[in-house]
Amino acid sequence: MTLQKNVGAVRRFAKLARFGAWLQNLPNKLVPPPFRLIQIGSAYWQSRALYVAVRLDIAGALADGEASVEALAERVVADAGALYRLLRMLAAMGVFEELSPRRFRNNKLSAHLRQDHPHSVRAMVMMHNSPEMSRPWFEQLEQGVRSGGVPFESAHGQAFYDYMDSHSQRTAGHCVAET
Repeated sequence: MTLQKNVGAVRRFAKLARFGAWLQNLPNKLVPPPFRLIQIGSAYWQSRALYVAVRLDIAGALADGEASVEALAERVVADAGALYRLLRMLAAMGVFEELSPRRFRNNKLSAHLRQDHPHSVRAMVMMHNSPEMSRPWFEQLEQGVRSGGVPFESAHGQAFYDYMDSHSQRTAGHCVAET
């Protein structure tokens, strides 16, 4: 029996979709508008902080344990002070857990950044924040909105899927080769 013929499954899916939409809109209802706009406006910084954490493989370096910032800085070859500021920001976002001052461990979110996690999103974070994927957003979006052009095409000279086909080693390998 196909899903389309299973009326009960379709109804349940529709209810779940409505519930998902309601959940997604919840921050707009609970957070005062000026603060919500600031949250949205700073999302780029948050995304870049997460990208740097993935590039440094902080979640992998922590694994199932905990570490001081100094020990972690040695493991990932980073400046301890700068790493501490990055980890504090990520902990405030709910990524990583600060157990005591300058001591961190993975949590439910950061565990999914580990390469060995069965539901790892590491490669997606790397791809979405790669220069090839993020540059059209910060260099070409306004021009695309003004002209009606496609920002990705303006940045790369070809459509997204054509680019992916012609750069398959680079885009697929970007997530793995640069880790």
